Amino acid sequence: MELNVDTVLVAVNDLRARTGKRVFTLIEIAEALSGGERVTPPDRRAPTDAHGNPLPELAQPVPAWVKALNEILLHLGEEGKLPVMQTAMVVFPPE
Repeated sequence: MELNVDTVLVAVNDLRARTGKRVFTLIEIAEALSGGERVTPPDRRAPTDAHGNPLPELAQPVPAWVKALNEILLHLGEEGKLPVMQTAMVVFPPE
């Protein structure tokens, strides 16, 4: 599947129609676009240090196309074609 504004919009609308859900994560959309194949490791959590602090810089990266998907979704949100909510993750560097 070609990854562009039109294909992403169709895929998101199809996902909503099939599931009835109102909220989708980036990873759920990416997995729908990949035919249901997992795009992240089974344990998505980042490794942690001895104190339980997450170390996202050590986590396996998501494929580059998932980052491109994120940009397309943000663009669709800016155009008002999809209601997109950005989420943030705060990551402090290791001490």
